[in-house]
Amino acid sequence: QDGRFIVFTALHGVKGARNIWRMDANGGKLKQITEGKDERGPVCSPDGQWVFYSEGGQFGGTLMKVPIGGGKAEKVSDSLVVNSLDISPDGKLAAFLTLGDYDTHERLALVATDSGGSTKLLAFQKPPTRSAPCFSHDGKAIIYAFRENGIDNLWLQPLDGSPGKQLTDFSSEQIHAFRWSFDGSKLG
Repeated sequence: QDGRFIVFTALHGVKGARNIWRMDANGGKLKQITEGKDERGPVCSPDGQWVFYSEGGQFGGTLMKVPIGGGKAEKVSDSLVVNSLDISPDGKLAAFLTLGDYDTHERLALVATDSGGSTKLLAFQKPPTRSAPCFSHDGKAIIYAFRENGIDNLWLQPLDGSPGKQLTDFSSEQIHAFRWSFDGSKLG
């Protein structure tokens, strides 16, 4: 987030462990920062001090965090991270798709990023695709892709429970990933 580092997942070693690595923004000073077996989807906290990621199988894992410099990883939540995650602009919440306690319907998990933090599950106003949810620039809503008639568009769902709204009106194609520019003015 602060532009100092790039974090990524890499397979390495004889047993093919998947770990989180960090390098300087210019590509130098490569450093492994996690030691597990199957770690995915690293996202930096807005203050650049933490890396959040999913640890576990390819169909979902446990939400973890590790200092950007490496060190002991901490479990943040037992909620199953079904896909990639996002961290709120203030760094206090993680958002990701998960499964509800008593059904197989996907829910939006909002988890406090301090270890042992509380978890809130919300129903989606439109059924999501498997692309990662993304916080709005002000942190008051989640934006995610939804599919109707084979076409993906983006939906903005306020976290206060008020009605959401469709943000895009594409007439073809699917959205597998998206991100906002740092100033929130452009979508990629």
